[in-house]
Amino acid sequence: MDKWVQLNNQAAGRDKIARLIQYASRAIWDSLDNSNCHPALVDNFKTIEYILSTFRKLLRFGKGLDAFYASLKAIHYPDLTIRVTLTLSKVSQSLFLLADHLLWLARTGLTTVDTKKWSNVANKYWLFSIIMNLCRDFYEIVRVLDLHKAGCRGGITRCKIPASINSPADVKRLALQSFVLVQGHKDIVVDTVKNVCDVFIPLTALGYTSLTPRTIGLLGAISSVAGLWALLDSTAKLTPS
Repeated sequence: MDKWVQLNNQAAGRDKIARLIQYASRAIWDSLDNSNCHPALVDNFKTIEYILSTFRKLLRFGKGLDAFYASLKAIHYPDLTIRVTLTLSKVSQSLFLLADHLLWLARTGLTTVDTKKWSNVANKYWLFSIIMNLCRDFYEIVRVLDLHKAGCRGGITRCKIPASINSPADVKRLALQSFVLVQGHKDIVVDTVKNVCDVFIPLTALGYTSLTPRTIGLLGAISSVAGLWALLDSTAKLTPS
């Protein structure tokens, strides 16, 4: 309970909670719409989604400069692959947030912009940022597997993965080995799940994929749960981030 109170006291925590409800609302209203439920009920969940989307844009206002400053620090990270992917991800995220700030100003009526154009711009930068994150996740996975293989060659026979699965014992050994790897590197697993789910949201918004609002809502909800997990459990947060 204390962790949830602490989470709610953080801007990032409130954003993740609002995001979870926002995407869950999208999945619900699309399911209700396909079930021919009362239109007023569908509109209520659409309104909740819209309100939370606007609320999250307000929470993020000004974060574009924070993301750009974070990219300057990422330039000095010693590992080349992480340095390049993290820096490009942060730069793209900052540009996404700046475009998102313009969209929020347009929603409030403080300025007039071409919302469709700037929405596409924001989604393109968001998509590139997620792709960089996925490249980093893939690099981390390969590095963990290489370390695991090196440990096996060093004489740790209990970690040896069977070349072929011919018996229930081999299945159990493989399942145990996978569980140990996931438990030991859940930060990479959580980050990969989050980014894999997230990447389909801008892809669909840009028209590259044609997922239903319900599917997008479910993917966004799963990604939000992964993000909340990383905030609540420090061992599930991939660093540097």
